[in-house]
Amino acid sequence: MADIFFIVGCARSGTTALVKMLDMAQNATVFVEQKPNLCIEARNLYQGILTNPKQVIQEAKSEAIQKVLSSGLKYGDKNPNYLPFIPYIDELWDCKFLFPVRDGREVVRSLMDWHDFYNRKLSHSGVFAMKEDDPNSSVVSPEQDWWDYSRLRPNPGTLYCEMWQQLSRFEKCAWYWANFNKKALELFSQLDNQRWLQVNMKSLDSVKMKQIFDFLGLDGFNIQQIGEMLNARINSLQERAGLPDKFPPWSDWTQRQRNAFDRIAGDMMARMVY
Repeated sequence: MADIFFIVGCARSGTTALVKMLDMAQNATVFVEQKPNLCIEARNLYQGILTNPKQVIQEAKSEAIQKVLSSGLKYGDKNPNYLPFIPYIDELWDCKFLFPVRDGREVVRSLMDWHDFYNRKLSHSGVFAMKEDDPNSSVVSPEQDWWDYSRLRPNPGTLYCEMWQQLSRFEKCAWYWANFNKKALELFSQLDNQRWLQVNMKSLDSVKMKQIFDFLGLDGFNIQQIGEMLNARINSLQERAGLPDKFPPWSDWTQRQRNAFDRIAGDMMARMVY
């Protein structure tokens, strides 16, 4: 059975909550974005300008993985930046993948709130707040805000690339959710079905968490602890900063917002059966 697993899901899709529940296992150590984060490398690979991606991911992860395995534990890590590296990870290690998905409308709402949070916290940062997104931005290089740089944008020659700077942040977040999941499904579909599992975070309950534990070969499932964690808002703005949700839930969106979301992400919502 594979002793290595990776959690690869779009930002704000419940990946951190999933990691914290998996880290309750007695026979595994599960990390939240273990360094190096590969923010610049992942984006460059998505754009097709990273040389030797297999070597990059091997050098980034081999030592950390071996350290955990040599202690007799399974190794797990989550990071959205593993997305374009999926084929190389699959080639390098006998591993499994979890692909958490969340309703795109909820992801967009959360991303909008996190933009405001980061803006206040870091003053120059945010979600899609670089010069390539906004001509008035002071953030001109990946090194200035590597996490924001890591978020997918339309590649040259693709739909939305020419109009990207004219899109609202709301529309960019919808594009990001739809295209992250599109790329993930494309790459995961090339793997053996026994190597990966899609996890619908909206319907996740204790029974399905036990199935995930079994899929990964994890021991020590505690239904009471898992139930409590499922009911907690792990990694929400409330937990992280004591802040309430600010951007309205999708049920309160304007018709214009609904139309914009459906235009950009409607096909992926149907594909995900939301």
